Amino acid sequence: MTRCGMLDSSCLMNIIYRITENIMQSTANKSIIRTARALRVAAWTGAAACVLVTLLGVLTPPDGSTGIAATLSSGDLPRAWAAGIALVLALVSAAALIELARMLGRVREHALFAPAGTRHFRHFAGLLALAAGLRVALPPLATVAVAWQAGRHATYLTFDGGDLLALLLTAVFFLVARLFDEAARLEDDSRSIV
Repeated sequence: MTRCGMLDSSCLMNIIYRITENIMQSTANKSIIRTARALRVAAWTGAAACVLVTLLGVLTPPDGSTGIAATLSSGDLPRAWAAGIALVLALVSAAALIELARMLGRVREHALFAPAGTRHFRHFAGLLALAAGLRVALPPLATVAVAWQAGRHATYLTFDGGDLLALLLTAVFFLVARLFDEAARLEDDSRSIV
């Protein structure tokens, strides 16, 4: 068995290969980190915009007497019910985007799958699923409650296929969160071996 020296070309080639691999990995990680930072800003902006636009829509008079273009579409629900549902959905959606921003803020060059980051991604997926579920459930429940208050024994309920698709997508996010957890575990295991 020989030690790596000037005369052992296979050992030198192995070292050069590993150095090149580390440089390429570092460059890829820096690109991922730059993208994560940009997406983090977008997530924070989206969370703020979600709440602000919803507040504008709720607080703007329905007669259009102001110069603000945000409006609240209440469908068949009374404006107060629709406003309450819109505010709940905006707050839950903003909380989901904040968790996404927190996850993206944890991305580091040598810890792309840090356990704290994957935990935030799980929270993001959970809040997103909650928002999608509330979007499917609250309007029909409010419609039934309004009909019951009015003394009607029947009402017309509709469901949007897009809302049901959103529920499916949140299930995919849960799967991705589990994959991130597994990647974090493997990354920790590989660090402890080395």
